[in-house]
Amino acid sequence: MAGTAFDLEALLDLTGPKVFARGEAYAEAGHVDLVQVDADDVVAHVEGTETYVVRLTPSNGLGLCTCPAFEDFGTCKHVVATAVVFNGLNEAEIRAARGRLARLRDGLELEGPAALVERILGLARRFPEVLAELEATDEPASPDR
Repeated sequence: MAGTAFDLEALLDLTGPKVFARGEAYAEAGHVDLVQVDADDVVAHVEGTETYVVRLTPSNGLGLCTCPAFEDFGTCKHVVATAVVFNGLNEAEIRAARGRLARLRDGLELEGPAALVERILGLARRFPEVLAELEATDEPASPDR
């Protein structure tokens, strides 16, 4: 997958020039943080009014976003911003983005359970959405699972 996986002309047609230009501005301003890049998808956190999660699928060029505009209107500026950033990557940057979660996993595996629990609790104290997610899934696993 080269850094030109997404058809920006098609995104322009979907969004119109105003939304597309806002997406380009988000990309240029550094609002896009690529979290995962692999053959199946590109996932990014995009800073807007809040932090939104964008998922793009290179095989079909489709995108999803957690922002209200995507829910109401479809393809949004956050999707455009993610595609613009990805398309601008060189091969070394793509490799670095590909390995980001794997490197994180490797580092976390070295920390041990007690350190991970403390780290997760620290995140729960700082981020209400993490606390809510953890509380929603705090049911202990049964031996059957």
